[in-house]
Amino acid sequence: MKRFFNQNNVFFRFMGILFDLIELNLITLIFCIPVFTAGAAFVAMHYVLWHMVRGEDSYIAMQFWHSFKNNWKNATVIWFLVMIVGLIMWVDVHAMGELSRSGRSLLEVILIVVALLTVSVAEYAFFLLSRYENTAIQALTNAGRLALGFLPRTLAMTVITIGAAVLYAAYLVYLLPLVLLLGFTLPQYCCAWLYNPIFKRLEEGGKAD
Repeated sequence: MKRFFNQNNVFFRFMGILFDLIELNLITLIFCIPVFTAGAAFVAMHYVLWHMVRGEDSYIAMQFWHSFKNNWKNATVIWFLVMIVGLIMWVDVHAMGELSRSGRSLLEVILIVVALLTVSVAEYAFFLLSRYENTAIQALTNAGRLALGFLPRTLAMTVITIGAAVLYAAYLVYLLPLVLLLGFTLPQYCCAWLYNPIFKRLEEGGKAD
């Protein structure tokens, strides 16, 4: 019985992480309501997640706000660029009906590649802003290098992010409670475990697998 009520056991650690993720998700959702602040909210979310996966003390609301106010300018620039790319892709999707069959197939391939590149580079850029002093241009440049330099991890993170978005969109009616409680933080917590070794080894002067 003593082991069960020991706050260091697996169950209590799991529940602690779960409640932290729920709190962080709700804060992130609130700060995403004005759509133009979503980029800064994602950066702040990753700042907290970084502390969590490294086993450091995490004070969710305080750390979130600290990162949000310090990074909102650069994060908003990157988010604005992401929205422009998304808008162009949306227009292209609606123009597919006017293309020939071969033209549609080619455009579909191009859009998939652009979507993968945009998501992967944007994610790395948000990670970088959450931890380092980077301008928007520096973050995007370094993000592109990291996305190509650590391609297996990049693909895994991109699949997690896009897969979760597609799943939520397809089954939103059934998954709405999950989206509200863990929609952002659960998949990005998984991504944090993937990108953490990259930055940890780079900081130590080594290479991530």
